[in-house]
Amino acid sequence: MQVAAPTVDQLRSKLPTITDAIPLKQGGFKAVYRATIGGHVEALKLVHVPKTSDDEAGELFRKECLGRVTREIQVLADCKSPLLVKLGSIRAAEMDFGGERFIVYSEEFLDGPDLRTLIKQAWKPDETELKLLFVCLLKAIQQLWTLPARLVHRDIKPDNVVRVGKQDRPFVLLDLGIAFAVLETSLTVDPRHRLPPGTLPYLAPEMLQPNFRDTIDYRSDLYAAALTVYECAAGHHPMAKKPEDMITTLSRVLRESPPSLNSVRADLSKPFCQLIDSMLKKIPALRPANLTMLIRQLEQTE
Repeated sequence: MQVAAPTVDQLRSKLPTITDAIPLKQGGFKAVYRATIGGHVEALKLVHVPKTSDDEAGELFRKECLGRVTREIQVLADCKSPLLVKLGSIRAAEMDFGGERFIVYSEEFLDGPDLRTLIKQAWKPDETELKLLFVCLLKAIQQLWTLPARLVHRDIKPDNVVRVGKQDRPFVLLDLGIAFAVLETSLTVDPRHRLPPGTLPYLAPEMLQPNFRDTIDYRSDLYAAALTVYECAAGHHPMAKKPEDMITTLSRVLRESPPSLNSVRADLSKPFCQLIDSMLKKIPALRPANLTMLIRQLEQTE
């Protein structure tokens, strides 16, 4: 978040149904709160709309931000899968806090740790849980891709997956804010001068190409899902090293294959490790892509 996120009192002045709000995450253009809204706990999300010196450019960017939130809400309303986060009670609206504009809306609050938190806690899931995680991500990807607009999530990573632990919702995927609709008009203003959206170390190699919007499909999400499973299994990202500048990391993503998962988790079966390794191929066409078959294969071997 480039500006200070609104205080609880500021939020309550515009949203009287809020009785409490605890900041959870702030970064980039977004802030997330654990909020009690109408007596129910929800995740309150605020997206900052930056000011620009160019009124025309500022209006276009405002429309892009609002368009992304509107699309996210519509997608969540259309998706029936329990493996994707559900909508909350506050629908998207623009609000002014301290002279800054925000788009405000809410989602359900998922009571469980995200995978990033678990990794920091030295979580070491066994093969059964890793397969379950992968199946949940594959089913979420499949649900998005079967929508009429053909959605690609574009930001699958440990931070955006929550371990809920329920039978019908073992792991739930969050944050569709930068989802790409293959069969709809792009929302990005002047894409030629914009970096690819997403979290750079988790972008599939093809996403780093200038023309990625012309060729992207759900196989980019398969790459990010496999990378997330690998990181949970290994406890570290296979290609991002610390300390290291981002350019070096991205060069490795484009040119080097990660170590086989079996080399860092010898207790995992070779077929499972080989499947994860194959999903991390640089060329999308080389990744296994039959979602129904992949899901069936993993569920039969859990």
